[in-house]
Amino acid sequence: MKTNKYIVVICSLIALLMSSCVEELKTENYYTFTGEMVTDYLVNREDQFSDFVYVLGRSGVKELLAAYGNYTCFAPTNEAFDLYLAERGKSSVQELTDEECDTISYGHVIKSELDCFMTTDMDNGIIGTTNMNDRYIQVLIDSLTGDYYINRNSKIIIRDEEVENGVVHIIDHVLMHSIAALPDLMMENPDISLFCEAMQLTHFQDSLQLYMDESYVAPGEHGEYYARHGWETWYPQKRRFGYTGFIETNDVFAAKGINTVEDLAAYAKSKYDVTFPKDAGKYDDDYTHPKNPLNRFVAYHFLDRKIYASEGQLFTYMHYPEGAYDAYDFYETMCKGTILKVQCGRRSSWDLHINRRWDAQYQVRGSIVNKSTAYDGNNAVYYTIDNILAYDTDVTMKVLNDRMRFDAATLMPELATNGIFRNKEEKCYQLPDGYVKNMKMYQEATVWYSYPVWGFWCWQGDEIIAQGQYDFAIKLPPVPEGTYEIRYGYVPMTQRGVTQVYVDDIPCGIPIDLTLNASSSSPKVGWFSEEGLTPDEIVKNDKSMHNRGYMRAPDTQTMGANEDSNARTLQNLLRRIVATEYLTSDKDHYIRFRAVDENGKEFMLDYVELCPKTVYDSPTVPEDSH
Repeated sequence: MKTNKYIVVICSLIALLMSSCVEELKTENYYTFTGEMVTDYLVNREDQFSDFVYVLGRSGVKELLAAYGNYTCFAPTNEAFDLYLAERGKSSVQELTDEECDTISYGHVIKSELDCFMTTDMDNGIIGTTNMNDRYIQVLIDSLTGDYYINRNSKIIIRDEEVENGVVHIIDHVLMHSIAALPDLMMENPDISLFCEAMQLTHFQDSLQLYMDESYVAPGEHGEYYARHGWETWYPQKRRFGYTGFIETNDVFAAKGINTVEDLAAYAKSKYDVTFPKDAGKYDDDYTHPKNPLNRFVAYHFLDRKIYASEGQLFTYMHYPEGAYDAYDFYETMCKGTILKVQCGRRSSWDLHINRRWDAQYQVRGSIVNKSTAYDGNNAVYYTIDNILAYDTDVTMKVLNDRMRFDAATLMPELATNGIFRNKEEKCYQLPDGYVKNMKMYQEATVWYSYPVWGFWCWQGDEIIAQGQYDFAIKLPPVPEGTYEIRYGYVPMTQRGVTQVYVDDIPCGIPIDLTLNASSSSPKVGWFSEEGLTPDEIVKNDKSMHNRGYMRAPDTQTMGANEDSNARTLQNLLRRIVATEYLTSDKDHYIRFRAVDENGKEFMLDYVELCPKTVYDSPTVPEDSH
């Protein structure tokens, strides 16, 4: 991040004021800013940027970049505009429409409340704050030359030109974002034509067209004040729809002997008839039916959220012991009743995998996401993958035959699509009733998404907070049919209240007092120190704690910013087993939380775990502590 240049000025003034000298300050003692603003930098180099300055002037952004703030400006040269105009049959920037000038201006500037972005802050993936068009800017660093490319084809030719109100990066092409919807964007790529043919045959492209919920009206700009942290909160101002695709190239299919859409339909049938035996043979003649094997195959490649395949978006290392474990998350797909697993880290050779499991029990490689191939459209982004992706028995019986931990916010697609999930602007958002399709609010309540914070006692740093007489439910993700322990991960604190948990509207045991940590209720919780105990004694005490309905925090979690402090060793991080239920993927299941006390104390939801009986009650392989 760019260093604040005003610290020197402030320190100088403080020194002057504290001086024992009583002589009246003279005008020459005051510092006068002589450095350039972004606008000054561009105007003073008119031979390089006159076209860009003209466009900025037409849009009004030129005046904005002359004021104080934190701006990251990607400045196209006049030669870059020559290429842009030639491609559109125009001879000068004066021929651009006002709308085109607005789009170009807003697309080249990031306005941040925190700081601007130097190239040292960038990595392969996306810049964590959107540009003024509310679109993310993609970064690709050439591993051989070290060159930085923006939105795939625009090279930064001069980096990190610091000015008083930000930084300027000079680029050789005008940045463009596709305004195409996802299906149209995919049709432009000849390398994925076979998948696109299957998508057309199933008519699945009709399910990928939504962009904006025009009926949504934000209740205001600011939500309720979050007094405990002294935070302002925001209401989401828009409710966009979005999608993310993971797509095989023609070459990936060809390597498996799949060269036509008929081959692909036969492959899909060989997989999905086994996964869904009750539907085998019933829908083969209707490719548009959601239970048709090819339709299921296509749908499984999409998430109903726009999220980028980079750290801090699709997955995060926050609060993982660095380098010790893979970071992972699970996401529901657009094939009804299915989820997929994403995983990245040292144990995956730092590749981003979908549906990988590689341990002593199972070895399933899964598919690797080519993160540098992001194709960014108006309502979606898609990536190519290196292996066929299918919801087959390797996934249902091996990859997902494991304890699955879902960060609460991953259960809400709208948070990712609308820039709320794991946002870099450090904003806490209040979620209006009806904003999240997977959330039911039974009565008016204040529910917030709290952004990831280093040092918080949360898994992955973020949390869902509620206050007042809350009563809401969140849809559980669909998992392979079977018996599961449903667990609720939370952080007990004194300002929290008492909550009643329900699964599918059936109350689960007695209410949970969220003020009681393992220390203050040790006989009830059964928490114990592991110091000096043998491995067998630790296992025995874990079982005793489990019998009481509690579990320690996982040892894959660190205590906030202190990576040497393992969450398993801490008494104020708990998992509560709320129910043991038989879950099916053809029915929606909900976990519900309702305030019990009358004082409107705080509620907190960190994550939900779904652990199959084959894991928590295995006679041969005890559940691990991860």
